[in-house]
Parts: sequence; C-alpha cells; structure tokens
Amino acid sequence: MDLLDGLNPAQQEAVQIVEGPLLVLAGPGSGKTRVITHRIAFLVQEAEINPRNILAVTFSKKAAGEMQKRLGHLLGSLSASLSVGTFHSVCLRILRAEGIPGLGKNFEVCDEDVQNKLIKECMEKVGLDTKEHDWRKFKSAISYAKVKMVDPRRIVPRPGERMDEATLSVYRSYQKLLKKQHSMDYDDMLVFTYRLFRENEGVLEKYQKVYRYILVDEFQDTNDLQYQLVKLLGSKYGNVCAVGDPDQTIYSWRQAEIHNILNFQKDFPGARVIGMEENYRSTRIIVEAANALIALNRLRMEKNLSTSRERGKLISMIKLRDEKAEAGFIAAEISGLAKKLVLKYSDFAVLYRINAQSRALEDAFNEAGIPYKLVGGTPFYKRREIADIFAWLRVIRNPSDDAALSRVMKFSAKGVGPQTISSLLATAESTGQHLIYVLGKAAAGTAISTSAAKRKALAQFYSLWQSLLTESRRISLVTLMNSIIEKTGYHDILKGEEDWEERWENVLELMSLARDYEHLSPVEALGHLLQKADRASQVVEEGQETDAVIFHTLHGAKGTEFPVVFIAGVEEGLLPHTKSKDSSEKLEEERRLCYVGITRAMELVYLTYAANRRLFGNNYSCIPSRFIREIPGHLVQFKDLVQPVHPNVLTADTKRYLPGLTP
Repeated sequence: MDLLDGLNPAQQEAVQIVEGPLLVLAGPGSGKTRVITHRIAFLVQEAEINPRNILAVTFSKKAAGEMQKRLGHLLGSLSASLSVGTFHSVCLRILRAEGIPGLGKNFEVCDEDVQNKLIKECMEKVGLDTKEHDWRKFKSAISYAKVKMVDPRRIVPRPGERMDEATLSVYRSYQKLLKKQHSMDYDDMLVFTYRLFRENEGVLEKYQKVYRYILVDEFQDTNDLQYQLVKLLGSKYGNVCAVGDPDQTIYSWRQAEIHNILNFQKDFPGARVIGMEENYRSTRIIVEAANALIALNRLRMEKNLSTSRERGKLISMIKLRDEKAEAGFIAAEISGLAKKLVLKYSDFAVLYRINAQSRALEDAFNEAGIPYKLVGGTPFYKRREIADIFAWLRVIRNPSDDAALSRVMKFSAKGVGPQTISSLLATAESTGQHLIYVLGKAAAGTAISTSAAKRKALAQFYSLWQSLLTESRRISLVTLMNSIIEKTGYHDILKGEEDWEERWENVLELMSLARDYEHLSPVEALGHLLQKADRASQVVEEGQETDAVIFHTLHGAKGTEFPVVFIAGVEEGLLPHTKSKDSSEKLEEERRLCYVGITRAMELVYLTYAANRRLFGNNYSCIPSRFIREIPGHLVQFKDLVQPVHPNVLTADTKRYLPGLTP
C-alpha cells in the first residue's frame, strides 16, 4: 500500500517527518485522522521503527478504537504491538506495571458515583453540611488542584479563592480516605504517573526509551497535567507529534488549556509546524464564513482554511418570532429539503448551545412527525427531572397510576424508605387494589404493620397528595407545578446532583411549556400536557430505530459532519452564552464553538434566531448574536420571517446586524 497516495502536499509532509518535534495544525475537515494513522504506518513500514516504541494518545475510547481499527487495516498484525489509548488508560497501564508507594500494584480506581459519595462523606467529617454547601464545588476544586499539580500537603489556603480552608480540609480528608481504601480517582491516574516520573529518574528513562515516538491527537484539549506528562516522556528524544487546532478548543470547562498548543514551539525548540488548511468537507462559502469569524480571535495560530469544492449556497440567517416559530421553521425546512435534495433525515443536524433548547425543537418535530435522535443526550420528556414532575402530574390526574405513585413516593415521601414502599406495592398486588388505596389505609394504620413514625410519614405524604389534587382543580398548570416543587422540596433534592443547574433549567423549561395552556381550564390543561408528553415519548422510541434528524449540543457535535446544519438560538446570551460576557477568553471560546458548529456542514448552513424567546419560564427580548454580524454580508442571505423584508427596502435591523448586505 502506498501510504502517500491520495494525500495533499501538507499531509504528505506530516506523514514523512520521522525525527524531531512536529506540530500539525489540522483545520476542520482536513483529514486529521487519516494523517495520524498513515504517519504511524509510515514510521513502522518505511522508517522501520519498532511498533513497541510508538505511543499514540487520544481523548476518548471511541477515538482510540477507531484509530486501532484503521491501523489494523494499514499494518495488519503489527498494529497489535502499538500502544494506542487514552491518557488515562496509558497511565493506568504504567501504574499497574510499576506500582505506587503506599498502594502497590493492586489498587482500585473509583468511578464517579463512588467519588461523589466520598466527597460528601469527607465534607461531613470536617463539619460541612452537604445541604448548605455545594459538594460539586469541592469536587471541582479538588480536580482543578490535581490537574494543576498542587500537592494538598503544600497548599496555602486563601479566603475567597478556590482552595480555601474548608476546601483544603475536604481535599486532605478525601485523599486520606482514598489511600485507606487502597484506591484512586481518575485524576490520580495522571497525578501518580507524573509523580512517578518526577521522583524516579530510572522509571522515567525506561518509558522514554520505550515510547521514543509519541503522537497526541486533539492536542488542543490537553490539560496542564497531560501536557506535563507529554513533555516528560518526550524530553529525551524530542519525537513528539502534536496534532490539533487551537481554533477548536471548546472544552475549557473540562480544564482543556489552549496555551498548551500555543506554547508547543517554545517548549519543544526546533519544532516544525505544518498547517493542514485544505478543507475537504465544506463549500467555499462555508469555509470563507468560518475563516472570517475565527479571524477575530486573539488566542490562535494563523491558519486560513481553503477548499477546492464549489462555491455553494449562501449561509441562511433567519429571524423568527419566538422559539416555537424557530423550531417549526427548522422542522418544515428539513422536510422540504429532504424531498427537494433527495436527502435522508440523518443528513441533517440541528445544533444548539444548551440542552434546554431541545424542548421546543422536539415538540415541533413530534408534531410534524419527523423522527429525530438526541446524540449524547436524553430526550426532553425522558430526562429524570421531567419524568419526576410528570409522575406527580399523572398521579394527580389519575390516582390509579401505580407506577407514577411509587415513583413520586421514592423522592417525595420523607421518612418512607424503599422497604415500606415495597410492602405497600406487595399488598396492592396481593389484594388487587391500587396503590393509592393501600397508601390511604396504611396512613390510617390498617394496611401494613409499621411503626408510628412510619405511619405519620405515610399520613403526611397522603395529605400532600390530597392537597395537590384539590389545588389542581382550581389553579393554573404553572402554579400547580410550582406548588409541587415547593411542597416536595424538589429544588433542594436536585441541588444534591452534580449537574443540578442543568436539571433545574429543564424544570423551568417545562414551566415555559405549561404556559402554552394557560387559556384552558386547569383540568383541560393538565390533560393536554400529559397527552403531549405521551406522544413525544412514542415518537422518540420510533426515532431511535429509524432514519432520523440528529440533535446535538454544539459541544457534542465536534468530530461530526453533515450535509445540512442548522444552528438554533444564535443570540446574545445563548451563543455567546451569558456566562462569557465578562471574560474575553470565554467569549473567544464561544466564538470557537460557533466556528465548530458552522464547519460541521458540507453543503448548507442555517443560523436561526428569535425576536423573543421563552426560556426557563421567562420571556426575553432577543438580540441577534454578534457572531451573526461578524460573518461578511456577501456570504449570507437574510430572511426576516417576523416582518418580511421588501426586496427594495432594507430594515434597520438588517442594516445593523448584517452590514454590507444588499437586497
């Protein structure tokens, strides 16, 4: 096999360089994975490097699996001798072989659930109430300290900073508990490997000799600790090939550090830099729009994408009345384009900044009968917090819904444990009665044998259900939901979850939906909402097994490509997100996120925004995103579907947000 066949000059150069540090700036759609695998094959077949001396590191098991599959095709049985994996899997392999002082070789790696439990336990040990203090902040601060290689024994706590006295106490207690249990967390895999290399020159030299040729994929996503490991391993021979794109650094919240790739030439003197700028994916208009947008960032390395593809269609910028009109437009446009261009539904992607945006889109696609798949996420009506609220609504509308009642009891019946609920369910099944009837008798002390405290708890829950049932007949759906949340303490229940803010946003988004039924009587509104959820769940089940439109967050869409891409909610406060307003670096990351979204498209790009948006239960007047204004007017076609633009008259809105646009 000719490993250079079909590669462009930049790709061929990246494949053939054998010795010395190399930085490959691989733009979107430039054939990055092909270059990495062909480079490894070239090292083995042409440069006659022993496969055992090659280490290839990437960031996910899926990416590592794909790389191994391609290398198997290129190298056959020789690929089995290569070391290909994630940073964590490589470090774990080294630690299992070398052992750790105090832990040896036979240690456990605790998963996230165990880690979360231990953090909470340590908070309680140092006198911190997990209901008053957010345990996630302690977990995040500990992870940050580990990635920054800060030893808890040497930290000087400072009030008002991430590592204050309370956090340090939890950190130290947590590490002692891990050691006592003969275990480590995921960050520790990197930490202990780093310490092993720093404190044992013999071990470091051993692995430097073993891994003489190092390739790191998605280099822009490395954190500080991962970068230090690469520097230590690569310092003896300098044969480090870093492949990445600073313009696609979108994971700072995972502690990815853009400065790692920006500083590569300084840290690896004499490094050659190859820019892979030919985009094989997108039309010229899409590439030019992406170039113009990302050129406004300061933290980047000069790179200008080009393509030999056709000019293509203009980017569509669509202004709509609200999120409902936006979702309806996207569904209708996809339906029309699928027929007109003879495309499958899976050729379309709808991207958005936050998960809560999917609710309006899901509703529109359900109503239009268009199947969709949420990749890397859960359909809105199947999210746990939404299912919890709906369980309450179902048991209020239909007390005979045993499944809904048992669900709400698990999180709302304070003082009632799993054993009591199981006893109630068993009694209901054996007597042929509904659970609500058995619950009423148990509350009165005549159904099951239980303690006075349990009877009191059951009576309080039964009374709670009765009061909500009474309210449901006279108050609005939104007010009823608020009452459920307040009386069950559901907000506080969610605050114990790691991703509680996102879950709470989903609950608020459900309230936004409930406002659509305010013109109906309380009983009618409740019935309509439950029917809508049932229809949505049925469509989702069907969509998982059929050709379907792909729904993705912008973060989750990296590494994908589609003929047609819609980016919804391109508005100030959403994209860029409101959390970026006080930081130039965060704003640049939001621009990179938009850049990643646009460059997923092969043929067509739609950017949609609303004049008004109801989100999280509130109404907002929206301002089109600055990113819309930053794309040159000659590359776009603008449609105002709120107030259509006469061909000879440009509105002030059009002139303001699309300077240079002509009718």
